[in-house]
Amino acid sequence: MTITSNTRTLEARAYRDGKWWTIEIPELSSPSPRGGDTRIIAMGQARTVKDIQPAAVDLAAAWLDVPENSIDVNVTIELPEPAAELLIEAKKNEETARAAVSEAARQWREVVHALTADGLSQADAARVLNVSPQRISQLTR
Repeated sequence: MTITSNTRTLEARAYRDGKWWTIEIPELSSPSPRGGDTRIIAMGQARTVKDIQPAAVDLAAAWLDVPENSIDVNVTIELPEPAAELLIEAKKNEETARAAVSEAARQWREVVHALTADGLSQADAARVLNVSPQRISQLTR
């Protein structure tokens, strides 16, 4: 899709609804025919994740009665609650693991430095630590 310089950018959210993804564009709404403060929000559907973006653009263009190339839609995909919670926990665990690996690498460098500073050759340090000479070379850089 070619986007023109007069492109209007909208925010949308998509969430799983049964076997479909429901798309909402809160900026695009109209008063309810029943009156009151109730508003009707522009909503659409997509069967697959790859279809969400084009469906959101199509929805916005139809709602505004403008060409699709004059619309850009930023879609935030919301995961179902159990998956969203698990993802947050997984990301925390990955961050903790990366920090632990980084700390372990720092400690390995200190061990190698302590051994080689005390006069041990890199080859002997490799033998003592049961690692390859290439690994010792990496750790001394």
